[in-house]
Amino acid sequence: TAEAGPRPPRDLRLAADRHADWALRRGLLTPAELPRYRAYALHELIGHAFPRARGAELDLLVDVLGWFTILDDCFDGSPGRHPAEARALVDPLIAVLDGARGTIPSESRLLLSWRELWKRQTASMSPEWRARAAREWRACLATFPAEADHRSRGTVPALGLDLTDTMRLRRHGSCLYPFMNILERVHGADAPAAMHAEPALHRLRANTADAATLINDLYSLKREERQAGAAFNTVLTLQRAHGCTRGRAVHAVRTRVVRLRQESEELRRELLHRHPAGRWYLDGTRELVAGVQAWTSTSDRYLVPDRGPRR
Repeated sequence: TAEAGPRPPRDLRLAADRHADWALRRGLLTPAELPRYRAYALHELIGHAFPRARGAELDLLVDVLGWFTILDDCFDGSPGRHPAEARALVDPLIAVLDGARGTIPSESRLLLSWRELWKRQTASMSPEWRARAAREWRACLATFPAEADHRSRGTVPALGLDLTDTMRLRRHGSCLYPFMNILERVHGADAPAAMHAEPALHRLRANTADAATLINDLYSLKREERQAGAAFNTVLTLQRAHGCTRGRAVHAVRTRVVRLRQESEELRRELLHRHPAGRWYLDGTRELVAGVQAWTSTSDRYLVPDRGPRR
């Protein structure tokens, strides 16, 4: 359970060290890959977004984020352009959520690590939480083959200038829904069931995922522009689909982020009035978006080496 009071900076550094050891032991990274990976400072994203996480919950958060980042990077390669390869990578992960048992020697290190992480996430959580977490992880993982299918055909999701259509796909690919669920794991209890039933909370959760995704798109723009094939970046998609200038596309995304955050504050006030016991969860959704903002603006993950003039 999360503790009160500020977390000593040393706790976060030690969590980063434990995560690096975990990733090496699980074979997710080689020693040669570790320095570049550590430069991403994923633990700092968790530090900003989950200021009250401690101990085992802090380790779980950093391990889940690291695992998801390593999985995401797999789709920079061939699986990101070939739907069959994407499904071969993702379907066994989804099968774990559906209750698949047992292991076989040929299972990938990503899959074996995922089995462990799913057990750690669900330990002591309610059946309702497990069902929701499984459903939303399934939706998150399913975006990888969906995006690969678009890349293979050279298409993008339908996209209006208000960004509504494309966000239906993108909001689940951001992994924000699973991390909103882990807010409850960190707190040690589910958010009030009556609050979870509220349409206003469903909207707040969608806004949280959308805002974080769009913030990430703004800071990852240069990196994703260098990738082959269709990058799922809202700025680039707006430019392609509507012939927008770069400046107009960036302005549209920034404007949407501001609107989402303003609407989210209105939803929090409305929900807090009816569900005061859920304040910690409502505050947590705000901290998630602020954490993404703080980390994406400083992390080395989106640095693009200078390769000289582009042809």
